[in-house]
Amino acid sequence: MRDCRTGAYTRYLLEIRFSDSLAVDGLGRTLTIPWIPPSPYQRREIIQGKGEPRSPIRPMRVRARAVFAESLRNAHRWLDDLVMDPNQTIELIAAREGKSERSIRMTLSLAFIAPPIVVAAIEGRLPRGFGAKRLMDLPMVWSHQWTALGLKVPA
Repeated sequence: MRDCRTGAYTRYLLEIRFSDSLAVDGLGRTLTIPWIPPSPYQRREIIQGKGEPRSPIRPMRVRARAVFAESLRNAHRWLDDLVMDPNQTIELIAAREGKSERSIRMTLSLAFIAPPIVVAAIEGRLPRGFGAKRLMDLPMVWSHQWTALGLKVPA
């Protein structure tokens, strides 16, 4: 196998050498076949909005995914604080975190997002434009969250 570099892709040439008993008069004993290995990156299916035609939509940005993951972590941590400690309040969390009470409440709403939406966001299968702010303050009923975001409910 020889390596031939062409552009951004690596193309390999597979060489198959036949034994003398299989060689045909007039043809060489070597068969060379070009081969490009499959991409190691898995293609992601983007969840599209209702009524949108199938098109190449760009996935949410990496930075938006990171911010969402951090906000989701904070939401679950703060919710655990509120559930476990009866003396804990949103006001105390806001003071401890150096944030406004409204910011804490909005971030806490992320703890109640439907799990398939969370998975889609973490895996980068939501369209560009989705992030922590857009996913905050959704309806509590999971099926209504899909509608509020303008996405198709998965089958």
